[in-house]
Amino acid sequence: MDQNVVDCELAERDTGLCVCKGGPTLEILKDIQRLYEEKMEHIEKASGPTKLQMQVEVLRAWVGDLVGQNTLLARAVEELETEATTKLLVERRRNSEVVSEVRAECAALRRRLARKDSDLRGLVEVLRRLREFDYCTLDGIHFFEVTESDIFGSVEWRPKRELEQGDTGKPRGNNLKHDTSRYKNSRLYKVG
Repeated sequence: MDQNVVDCELAERDTGLCVCKGGPTLEILKDIQRLYEEKMEHIEKASGPTKLQMQVEVLRAWVGDLVGQNTLLARAVEELETEATTKLLVERRRNSEVVSEVRAECAALRRRLARKDSDLRGLVEVLRRLREFDYCTLDGIHFFEVTESDIFGSVEWRPKRELEQGDTGKPRGNNLKHDTSRYKNSRLYKVG
């Protein structure tokens, strides 16, 4: 009996340990069966008018014990099914939460990538304007994470009309392929 108590304590501490693995629980069931078989053999050896009555009583007791054991086993199976179902539901919920988090993170990364891609296209447009016109206006270019100071640093900037009024930083108007007159309140940048 002490061995069963030790095994139960081990099973409580280590849920991976099965008490019936070594056989104490199974051995008990085998011992009960052996007891009933021995009682039946003992009655078979005996003689007398009550022999049949004693066999019936032993068999009834044996059947009663088997019914009790089956009931316990059925309850144990039901408890295990309930526990497994509960664990499955918890794992499904956890999995669903993780999937939702991953999807949200993926969507956020896609949005961030789209903003970076837009910023990259804007920077390419800035470079194109600088290359073609030797100055740049940020009109029509929208940046998400890049600022004007990120692009130009501490470059001096002047409103468009100052540059058009003959300032030394005036862009070469004759060589312009890009009509800047359609931009209202634009800022023109001169590098250098």
